[in-house]
Order: sequence, then C-alpha cells, then structure tokens
Amino acid sequence: MISVNPHLHSTSAYTPGASPEQIKAQYGLDDVQKLASNENPLGCSPLATAAATGALRHVNLYNDGGEALRERLAAFHDVTSESISVHNGSDAIIHQIMRTFLLPGQTALSSEGTFVSFRLAVAGADRQHRLVRQRAGYRFDVAAIVDAVDETTKVIYIANPNNPTGTLVDASELGALLEQVPASVLVVLDEAYIEYARHLHPEMCASDAMLSRPNVIRLRTFSKAYGLAALRIGYAVGDPDVLQWLRRTKLPFDPNGIGCSAAIAALDDQEFVQRTVSLNAECLRIMKQVAAEAGLAFAEPSANFLMIDLGTEQNATRFHRDLLQGGFISRPLAGFGLPTCVRISTGTIDQITRLADVITSSARRLSSSVESSPILVNES
Repeated sequence: MISVNPHLHSTSAYTPGASPEQIKAQYGLDDVQKLASNENPLGCSPLATAAATGALRHVNLYNDGGEALRERLAAFHDVTSESISVHNGSDAIIHQIMRTFLLPGQTALSSEGTFVSFRLAVAGADRQHRLVRQRAGYRFDVAAIVDAVDETTKVIYIANPNNPTGTLVDASELGALLEQVPASVLVVLDEAYIEYARHLHPEMCASDAMLSRPNVIRLRTFSKAYGLAALRIGYAVGDPDVLQWLRRTKLPFDPNGIGCSAAIAALDDQEFVQRTVSLNAECLRIMKQVAAEAGLAFAEPSANFLMIDLGTEQNATRFHRDLLQGGFISRPLAGFGLPTCVRISTGTIDQITRLADVITSSARRLSSSVESSPILVNES
C-alpha cells in the first residue's frame, strides 16, 4: 500500500458546485442560470479573447513563465517587476505562501467566515491556523486579530473584500492593524474583488501607499472583474525581498501562455472593467432592495455577490433549493463556516430581475412555514 504524509488524511478535495446541465436534469428545467461562483456575466474583454486566440498558434512552445505579464503589471501598479509574482490564480499563491513562509511551530491567523482556501492552504502545508470571531455585520474584527497575535503567529490572512460575506475592512482599520502587527508577521491581503470595492466604496479603500510595507503581500486576480476565470491567472504585489521567494518556489512555466497573453490584453481594456463594475453596482442595488423588502438579513456588499442570512441552517437549505427549482444556482455556505447563509453572485439585469421573483417567493414561503424559524430583518 502506498502511504502519504499523515497530515493529508485531514484534508479534503475541493468540490465544485453543480453545473447548469446537472440542475436542468435534476429539476426538469429548460433554463438554469449559475450565480454561485462570482463570475463575470459580461464575459471578458474582446481584446483578451483576441490575444488568447492568437496565443493558440504557439501552444507547441513553452511560454515565458509570466515574465511579460510581470513587466506589464509592474507598469500598471507603478512598481518594479521584482515586486510582482504571477501564478495560476491568486488561490494558488495562497497555498504557495503557506508552504513557503510557515515554519514548524508557526501559525496562520484569520477570521471566521472567510475564504475556505485559507484553511485548506494551511492544512496542506501541515501547519495550524487560528480564527477570531466576526464582529457585527459579518465583518473582520481587526482589533481581535491584533489581540490574537502571539509568538507563534507568522501569517495574517485578510480577504478584502471578504469572500463569502462581501464585507470590507476599511482604510482606517487596515492602517491600525498594520501599525500594531510586528514587522516579522506577514500580512496577506487578498484583493480578488478590489475593483468592485473601489467602485462601490472608494472613500473606504486603502491607498496603495498605505499598503506598501515590507511585510504586506497583496493578491489580485484576473478571474473576477477581468472575466478570465477559466484561464487561472493571479498575481502578488509586495516587497521584492519577500516576493523573490514566491518566484523561486513556483514551477518554471506557470502560469500558462494563453492566460498570460489574455491578461496583458485585458489590462489594456479598463473600459471593460468599468462596464463590469457599473453593472455590478446596479445589480447589487436591485438585490439589496429585494432582500430588504422580503425581510431577509444580508451583509453589506463590497464585491460582486450578496450574502443572505436565513437565520437557520434549515431555512438556508430550503432557500437554496427554492432558487434551484426557480432556475438559479446559488452557493450554500456551510463549508465556509456560515451554515445559515447563502451567497448569490450578481449577473445581468435580466437575470437579477428574474431572480428577484424567486427570492421574494421563497422568503414568503419560509415566513409562512410553521416549522421554520423567523427570518432575520437586515440591520446593516
């Protein structure tokens, strides 16, 4: 029998959600919309599509390992290329950080109700993590995180905006954290949804200058606002002395050449990004209004999804099923440690308009059910 490292017995594989085809077959539906994975409903920039198509002519050749993309990102962020590292999505960099920087006996610190890959990455590196409780409004408790730092703490992970709650750690909170955390502690800011946050709440977002500290790594992705999810391109921005270790520990030809070509072209189409974030803001406005009128509790969103709290795990399961039967795939959040909650991505105006009727009908059924607990009224 082939053995493995013992710590791997406590880890599990990521399971993708159901596809529209599976839900069509299960419920006998002709039209199913996937609003579960925070994807871009506009697709991607035509410039990115053209660049990816052109790169297909060279798939017989190894690519440059992301060097041209690093140079383009350095210009985009006004830093040196040594301050950039690229990989197969920002998710891969989270795992890389834990394997690279967490030594035996050291721990990683974050919040309850945050991106599930944080816990998976720490477990995959055979290290331990600690989580502090969220504060009111499903938000990171920055003061509690600072208080939880001890001699074992090596990495602090903050998804900002947070997935799956959608909430934002504002500039003043981040500034306070960075002032109090020891310089020997690496602060990882996962900014996968920052383009949406800067459009929705520009006054609350931290400046690049505030975050330019030697112990801060900022993660970005082309999967969300840029619409290149299937191509798996993400990157880190940080101090060159720190980022060199990420470049040393990635495989030579990652990320793939087609994705890198598309990402370079996508950066040149900021008009597409603006259309994306504007559509998102309008969809969130509709979704918040519908949820509030239905008496549903929700977290104040700063990303491209709305997290609704149904009060009980039973209500959340019923709500998710109602949406499936209505032709919409959402994301139950038990795996994120939020079993009473469901996350719904924004889509097109047409999708969200049709979704509104399904949400309203489901909330009405839950409210009238004798067996269900009362649905919480939103107070955010």
